[in-house]
Amino acid sequence: MSSQKIETIKKRYQNEWLLITIDKMDESTTIPISGKLIAHSSQRDEIYEEEMKCRGNTLTLYSEDKLPKGYAAAF
Repeated sequence: MSSQKIETIKKRYQNEWLLITIDKMDESTTIPISGKLIAHSSQRDEIYEEEMKCRGNTLTLYSEDKLPKGYAAAF
């Protein structure tokens, strides 16, 4: 799959967990701008399994602004 904007990937896979390799970041804010989708699933555990196989700069996120019940975010 070719590189796409992160927001485009999020819109395509609504209500799913995403694993993305980052290929472009905003250097001033360190926010990922684009990347390649590696895996997507409604189950976080499936993405975690794929994440363990990856090397390099990856991003794991939920496609919606609000996390599913039972999940929390830490920064």
